Amino acid sequence: MKIEDLDQPEDWKAKFKEFADDPKGFILLAGKNGTGKTTSAEAICDNARIRLEDPNHYDKIFYTQVDLFMKWTQDQKKWGETSFLCNKLINVRLLVLDDVGTRRPSEAYKDFIYAIIEKRERNKLNVGTIITTNLNSSDMRERFGDAIISRVASGQVFRFEGNDRRFKEF
Repeated sequence: MKIEDLDQPEDWKAKFKEFADDPKGFILLAGKNGTGKTTSAEAICDNARIRLEDPNHYDKIFYTQVDLFMKWTQDQKKWGETSFLCNKLINVRLLVLDDVGTRRPSEAYKDFIYAIIEKRERNKLNVGTIITTNLNSSDMRERFGDAIISRVASGQVFRFEGNDRRFKEF
């Protein structure tokens, strides 16, 4: 999907295009289910223009919270650690974490997410991170702590309003 085809305000689309042209820092897309957060994140990711200096690095990675949790769990069981996955997520040029906070994280998983967010925040002039969530700032703070929300909210924040576009009464 193209950014210009999104059903979002024109000023948002302009900021999304700017980020896609040179993904740096954080974008937080927050709001209720079905308001276009994931679709917007996908459009930004699809339209990202990434020039990789090192062909051994990944250019884009898109994980839902469920997929990332499953991958993290598998790596822990198989290898007993998550350093490869963590390094991959820290160094990818554009990382999308979708539906962050839909499940209550364990302390170990919170530490894993914190390590990724903290290191990407330190490198925000070279990497871009998009996070989508249904949580508001106080719920995210309760679930993940002040340190994560401080870093995530340091970038551009877009609050999606409206009704769930997918839901139909039955």
